Amino acid sequence: MSIQVLIGLGANIGSDAPKESWDLEKLIAKVQQYCYLLNDLTPDLLRSECSSYEELQDYLRRRGREAYLQKRDMVEKQAEGLMKEAERFLILSNIDRLWKEHLQALKFVQQAVGLRGYAQRDPLIEYKLEGYNLFLDMMAQIRRNVIYSIYQFKPVMVKKDEDDRSDKVVTNGRSGNKKPDPVGAVESSSSTASA
Repeated sequence: MSIQVLIGLGANIGSDAPKESWDLEKLIAKVQQYCYLLNDLTPDLLRSECSSYEELQDYLRRRGREAYLQKRDMVEKQAEGLMKEAERFLILSNIDRLWKEHLQALKFVQQAVGLRGYAQRDPLIEYKLEGYNLFLDMMAQIRRNVIYSIYQFKPVMVKKDEDDRSDKVVTNGRSGNKKPDPVGAVESSSSTASA
């Protein structure tokens, strides 16, 4: 679990913040939102286990790893290799979606940055700066989404009916042949004979 993703999410927890100002309830709520397997965390437990920011990071990192291993074992009991396949799918789908959004945002920035030339700013430098910040945001969002998706992943096994009808395919509520007719093909020979 990426502790940097979780700790800094508005819980007023940082290496420079005093321990008394830490909002542990908010941190625990955010951690449990990401990983339901850590439902035993309490503010008292964190206060007793962690006396500094570094100890809090280490403790949550260790518990996150334990929760991940527990999750992996649960998934692997259902099907061997499923967790690795799910991780690959979740990572690639998130990267694909967020990269497309990033490229769209860059197009918008490219149009908006042109106006900054009127403010005596170099549009190229502004574009690079905005693009870099958007890229960092995208990377953080990928991490958050993948972590959340992996911890929330619950495989559903499909049970096959005993009377497997593999020769039929259901399409729009109707059953039909597996192979569709070619475009422009005549539906039946009886309709052409009567014409």
